[in-house]
Amino acid sequence: MKNIKKIVFIGIILQFIVIPIYSQNNDLNPGIDRWSIKTSLPDNPKKKTLTIDQLLSLKDPINSYSSNPYDTIRISNKVAGGLKEGDIITVTGWLHLVALENDANHHRDGDYHIQIRNSQVWSDSCLIVEVSYPDPRFVKDSALANSCGKVREFTRTNMLKGKEPGTSGNKMTHPCHVTITGQLFFDAVHLGASKKGTYRGKQGMKSYTCWEIHPVTSIKFAQK
Repeated sequence: MKNIKKIVFIGIILQFIVIPIYSQNNDLNPGIDRWSIKTSLPDNPKKKTLTIDQLLSLKDPINSYSSNPYDTIRISNKVAGGLKEGDIITVTGWLHLVALENDANHHRDGDYHIQIRNSQVWSDSCLIVEVSYPDPRFVKDSALANSCGKVREFTRTNMLKGKEPGTSGNKMTHPCHVTITGQLFFDAVHLGASKKGTYRGKQGMKSYTCWEIHPVTSIKFAQK
């Protein structure tokens, strides 16, 4: 009888531990706009190494955005250097902020939103890179989901003391010099707002381009 009571007690304790974790994950939902593009990789993509300045200076590949046809296909228009959406880009910069995209009714997809600069000094202007939530409902390709999971684990371990980032963004006291690889992605849903002078970014640091790296597939400390 004592053993049965002990098992029941342990079960109750585990329930209180597991339910909040499940609820938090269940609270997240896959996004809508261009979701299949930003959570996948093309076959046989071109691979290039660029600077943050090169990425920030890229022109828009389209003049306006509507969900048809770009929600299900990559934008094929090329920009400077023959770059186009879907290329795999490697870039090195200073990581200044990490946030969890779970801060609005229509943006609860659990992405890690990361802001990097070409300088160790906190200031305006950054490149945004994002890491998908590694769950089968969010990322269908298991290998890609595994890569995203490793990037998120590296970020939590080395920048966040093992904790999840906050929705308003965790600003780095000591920015980390990192090399990031992932898909060149044009977040076209923000194009209209950016043309009107409303830009993305958290805690006063803005990105003046809709280009980003999404999903990030690897991250490591930059070689000195």
